[in-house]
Amino acid sequence: MGLLDLIFGKNRPDDRVMQNELEDWNDIVYTRNDLDMDDPVQRREYIESCLQQMEEASRQLDALEVEYADVTSHLRDMEEIDALPPEQRAEVTDCAQRIIEAEQQQDKFTNRKSKMSDEEFEHMERLQTEAKIGAEKLLEAENYQKKIKNDLKRLDSEHQAYLFRQEELERTMDTSKKLTVAVGVALCLIIVFLLVLQFGLKLNVSLGFMISILLAAIAATVLYVQSTGAVVELKLVKKSISRLIMLQNSVKIRYVNNTNLIDYLCMKYRVMNSTELNNMYDKYIKERKERKKYEDSMKTLDANKKDLIYILRHYRVKDPDIWVHQVEALISHNEEVEIRHSLNTQRQSLRKRMEYNRMVVAGNAKKEIEDTAKLYPQYAQEILDMVSRYEEKYPNV
Repeated sequence: MGLLDLIFGKNRPDDRVMQNELEDWNDIVYTRNDLDMDDPVQRREYIESCLQQMEEASRQLDALEVEYADVTSHLRDMEEIDALPPEQRAEVTDCAQRIIEAEQQQDKFTNRKSKMSDEEFEHMERLQTEAKIGAEKLLEAENYQKKIKNDLKRLDSEHQAYLFRQEELERTMDTSKKLTVAVGVALCLIIVFLLVLQFGLKLNVSLGFMISILLAAIAATVLYVQSTGAVVELKLVKKSISRLIMLQNSVKIRYVNNTNLIDYLCMKYRVMNSTELNNMYDKYIKERKERKKYEDSMKTLDANKKDLIYILRHYRVKDPDIWVHQVEALISHNEEVEIRHSLNTQRQSLRKRMEYNRMVVAGNAKKEIEDTAKLYPQYAQEILDMVSRYEEKYPNV
């Protein structure tokens, strides 16, 4: 034997060993060689073991006969359905088609993509009467929030502009004071210089005095007017700043209240914004329609199943309930052929198992008991008594 035969061949040693073991396991061997049949204990145990095999075979036969009767009944039901007149057969086919359509409708609902979770659906179900109004309130609050933000930005810009103007005016006032002092100092220096020229050098400086005083007067007047205007405007600016601060505070209060309202509505409806709430509400409406269709299809399916059972029972089908689980076979010939083939295969397997338990298990055990009674006639009556008690208990074997 080659290496390939050992690996891939049909006659590998392990296969032969396993096949021999299976054959040994299927064989029931009876031997009395090592038994002392004159010993009453060993004799009764041996006969009882044979009777126990017959008992096991009887239990198996009872179960197999019930299963065989069910399979046979199912095949007869198929024959009854196939033998129906065309009008009655069409009635069965039409009812089966309605069941398939209702099941397909349920499959569509189960496999659809836009499916809401039960928790989301129940949440929207509780809030359905106020969800639309809530979306409108939330949208209104969001739009109002935008306006408030714009107002705050505008007020903040104005506030900054007034603060900048306030600084400019304060610098102007400070500069005016410094220039006034500078003009006074300059005027004094010029007067001293002119006095030196007049008394020291004996010059006529009256015109210089007049020009100096005139220029100083003009400068002082300009600085005074500028300082006075800055003071007046600064008062107005400070009032405006105070008014803006109060206005900002008022707008901030509205902003905080509106923000709290938005947060509450989002928390209540479990959304982030009004768009999401509208989308969820629309999704809920679609989901409710789908679930209504699903409930209707369930009711239709149950009604059609009851109709099919009623029709088949009316047409002498023994087990009509099983057909609601294989309605395709009432419409498709190929499906019917497959079921019929499967049932026939089951029957063959059941007959084989029944034959095995009846002939091999029970038959061989019974024959072994009879042979034992013949070989040991002195114990025949005892053996017959044990068999009689068993037959009273299991008369079918």
